[in-house]
Amino acid sequence: MNSSDHQQQNSVGWLLNLVGKFSPKDLEKSNLKEIGEEYMKKILLYPQLQSGNVFTYNQQKQEFSEKLFHIYPNILICQHDRIHTHLILSNCSIQKELIQYKEAKTYGLIISNNLGNTYLFFPQFIQYRNWYKLMKQYCKLNDFFGKYKLTDRMLPGVYQCYKKSNNAQFTVQIYKMEDFEQWPEIEEVVHNEIQMLRSIKHQNLLQLRRVYEDDSYLFILYEHFKGESLYNLIITNPLHEQLPSLFNQIVYQILQLLKFLDKHQFYHGNLNPLNIIINSNNQLLQIFMINLSFKQYRINDKLDWILNRQIEGFIAPEFYNGVPPNITSDLYSLGVLLYFMTFPSQLPSEKHFDKYEIDTTKIQKLLQKKFSQNPIEGNSPLDKSIEKNISLSELDLLSKLLYTNPKQRITISDSMKHHWFVNIKSKIKQLNVVKKKKVELPSLRTIIELRSQSELDLKVQSQLSNNRRQSRLAVNQVDDFDLVPDEGHPLEQVADLDFCQLLRSSTQLRKLQTLSNKSIG
Repeated sequence: MNSSDHQQQNSVGWLLNLVGKFSPKDLEKSNLKEIGEEYMKKILLYPQLQSGNVFTYNQQKQEFSEKLFHIYPNILICQHDRIHTHLILSNCSIQKELIQYKEAKTYGLIISNNLGNTYLFFPQFIQYRNWYKLMKQYCKLNDFFGKYKLTDRMLPGVYQCYKKSNNAQFTVQIYKMEDFEQWPEIEEVVHNEIQMLRSIKHQNLLQLRRVYEDDSYLFILYEHFKGESLYNLIITNPLHEQLPSLFNQIVYQILQLLKFLDKHQFYHGNLNPLNIIINSNNQLLQIFMINLSFKQYRINDKLDWILNRQIEGFIAPEFYNGVPPNITSDLYSLGVLLYFMTFPSQLPSEKHFDKYEIDTTKIQKLLQKKFSQNPIEGNSPLDKSIEKNISLSELDLLSKLLYTNPKQRITISDSMKHHWFVNIKSKIKQLNVVKKKKVELPSLRTIIELRSQSELDLKVQSQLSNNRRQSRLAVNQVDDFDLVPDEGHPLEQVADLDFCQLLRSSTQLRKLQTLSNKSIG
């Protein structure tokens, strides 16, 4: 390092300690937590993204001084006196900061969560820019409505949008923060999905770009896509005449993704026709699976929340015996999905999914009919038209996916070798464009474990945070209403939408209570 660099370094320390920009109370609340040797060894197995000396607040010296920091995917590590402290970036928001006094200036980042802040300041703009570009991939950003404009509503809680600065198109999924406060387990699942989409890449998973958060909403920004749910496709094509060749392509793509998830020790956990999106941006048939519900389970963990979150008709029977969800239970849900694809006239309305049970005797009777080639008496003309297009191989796979005993249920590998897919594998290969693999997180399970350990500390401050949030909401509500009409979506309209589709009943209950309160008033 030459003398000019030394002078620049010294001027940064001098400037930060001179201006007194931050209150002592904020500086004392560090969110960096010591990390155990076991986890540190796991993290060191993965490639480091960035490393360097950065000015940060030293609580012992009570001044800003240099420390060595490292960035790994989704983890910030501070190394000082043989002690490693860490921060899970996805738990945090990031804010840019410029400190200037006369001609001297330094560029910085403030990484915040409910526990406190970590301050990072850089002597050179290019160093600051490089660190920010890396960290904003994992941190929550702010001011979504200031940067993007909502346009069309595609699905419940899913909108098309574009960036104001360059008109680039994206798709955004929006969740209510109040739902997370009321059901913390839902927030855990959503954050797990965010980590999965950041760490792995597959042609049937949405490409996550950024995550934004404000006091009211969480925004998950994806690459632009258009499409409709598989549910709508089945409902609008009840005769099943043009669909058999589409259905086996759809099921095969789902199996490909389940195999990929299983390889990484994940599962989907919420497979139903509302969470399968047909991509209309692609000339070839392509699906996206959304709303992944992966959650790690430990002994004695309760499964009650699954019944509240998932559509009951798609839940594997072993759940009721205390078996946690896994890739095998995903296969049962796929069987239920294929049942409604095979017998589209049996598909209930969305409101009645939870009250509906599939008729396995119908499958067996139709199998017997196909084997004997004898018609079944009493079928309606519509049923006969549908059954004419159902192949014996489709029924065979369907029956094997729906085995109630998970040990007897067909495996992913055997499912993909099934003769129902003989004629469509070449079509699927056209879709499997080779894509660069994202840098994998240092074992997503490690990230999730570290994150869950931090949860306890974060919850200590949660009540204080909620109180601050409520006060800010009261202050900022007028500003929000002033802002959003230019966005094309009045905030009152957005607020009434169901952003967490599987909390539909509770949302309706809150609306009824609101109406009741208004009538009383």
